[in-house]
Amino acid sequence: MSDSSGATVFDDLPEWLIVDEILFRLPPKDVLRCRAVRRSWRSGTSTDKFILDHHRRQPSLPIIEHQMGICRLPVPSGASDKRIRLFVRYTPVTRVDVIHHGACDGLLILSLQHDFYICNPATRRCASLPHPPRRPGISSVSVVGFYRHPTSGEHRVLWAVYSICIMSQAAVESPDYFVLTVGSHQPRLIQWPIVSEQGYPAAESSICPPVHHRGSLHWAMGRSITVFDTVAETFRQMSRPAQLGDMVSLLDMGGALALSSTTREFVTLDVWVLQDYDAETWGFQYRINLRAVEAAPPLNLRADFVPRMVAIDERELLIQMGWRLFRCDIDGTFLGNVEIKEHENYLTLTRHRLQESMVSLPLFERQQEEDPPFLIVL
Repeated sequence: MSDSSGATVFDDLPEWLIVDEILFRLPPKDVLRCRAVRRSWRSGTSTDKFILDHHRRQPSLPIIEHQMGICRLPVPSGASDKRIRLFVRYTPVTRVDVIHHGACDGLLILSLQHDFYICNPATRRCASLPHPPRRPGISSVSVVGFYRHPTSGEHRVLWAVYSICIMSQAAVESPDYFVLTVGSHQPRLIQWPIVSEQGYPAAESSICPPVHHRGSLHWAMGRSITVFDTVAETFRQMSRPAQLGDMVSLLDMGGALALSSTTREFVTLDVWVLQDYDAETWGFQYRINLRAVEAAPPLNLRADFVPRMVAIDERELLIQMGWRLFRCDIDGTFLGNVEIKEHENYLTLTRHRLQESMVSLPLFERQQEEDPPFLIVL
């Protein structure tokens, strides 16, 4: 409110209090709007410390894909309206071809055919993303991991370059792995041992995104876990409970590294949590029996629906069965279906997570504004 002279209550408050105690508690979209009000607010909310501390305060929410674009749960997750909304909308021409490859610090990597893009949905900035050169002949380039290098603060992408075999009898070459700082054109080859049953250390992030934990990226590969140390930028292997079989996936359970496993009948989900990282010891936490979940309407427990699960927080889970997406707690209590506001509910639960930020990149400033094959509508 302002008085007759035009002064507001903010004029009586010290600038540090406004920035550190008021603006700091606002969502990124509102902070960005406030930057246009006063120059001091803009400078105070543009420091690296403010941006990173503000980012850490934001909830990390699962990303859900839809034929029309990319969605997430509403913020806060406890809101009464559980319908999800698009924050990246595909164009009618590209909706079936855009692939989501990774998320880190509120930044997303998307691609359309051979072109890669990096964007920040909160700031609505987007730029083309350089990638390593392809091999001679028929080959492909894909994102394996996306992270912020702890020492330099640079955002880096772990890429895989591999040959595509047209004839089944042709020998398959092992992929090459490169680290490339976002915006750079100088990839660095990463050496790797044969660390998994598949013969390669890590899967494509669009299919099996890694879990960030303790400064490393983690993939469940066969009956072991591949770890990529983002400081040393080296691969290694971690053990996991062998009795879980090969139908497992890694989860981020409120900052803890966890494993979810299912049986061939696809009716139970067991969750194990890593109790001692250095000793690589795991402990059983709980089981979700899908037969006992009293959902409305009842779940279709067909054997060809492999359940997929991610954690919203320490107690609430998001589970997909076929096209059905629902919430339940760790006791198996049904909490409701997840629906999209304006389109058919053809939803796919990814294992990517979005934690909004106002992080910018030199790449955004160097490149001219261009029209990517999608619209940011956050």
